[in-house]
Order: sequence, then structure tokens, then C-alpha cells
Amino acid sequence: MEVSFTVDATHALPSAVTVAVWDGRTWVPVEGAVVDGATASDAPTIVTFGAVRGSRLRLTLTSSHPGTPQGALRISKLEAPAG
Repeated sequence: MEVSFTVDATHALPSAVTVAVWDGRTWVPVEGAVVDGATASDAPTIVTFGAVRGSRLRLTLTSSHPGTPQGALRISKLEAPAG
């Protein structure tokens, strides 16, 4: 999975990214997910993990500046290829 974030006066890179999969009843954390975080605006953050079975993926993003004007997060690109 590849996700890019905008960094500007009101948006920052996340301090953490976690992934969960919908199993039909509940969100289940994806085991063994590895996040290679970007260091610049619109550069890709790469999230790798083994095959999962489910109908949806969820990203949980943690702000690196919660509660501040710079604490918003903006996804500029998201790709989650199957297989």
C-alpha cells in the first residue's frame, strides 16, 4: 500500500500509521505491517504486509501535532493494489 501526505502550514506527516481489515464483523489489526514513513510532502509512505482476507482496509493515522494548527493530516494519494 502506498499513501502520500501533504505537508504545509496546517498539515503534517503522521507520527504513526496502522492498518486493519474488515472481516465482516469487526476491524482486525493487520499483523506484521511494516511502515516506511515518508520524510517530505507528497512522498510515498510505503506500508507492507502479508495477504489479508476482507472486504475493506482501514488506516488509522496519528497526528504528529495533535490539538495544534499544524496537526491536520491530508492524504494526497492512496493506492492499495490487490494481490
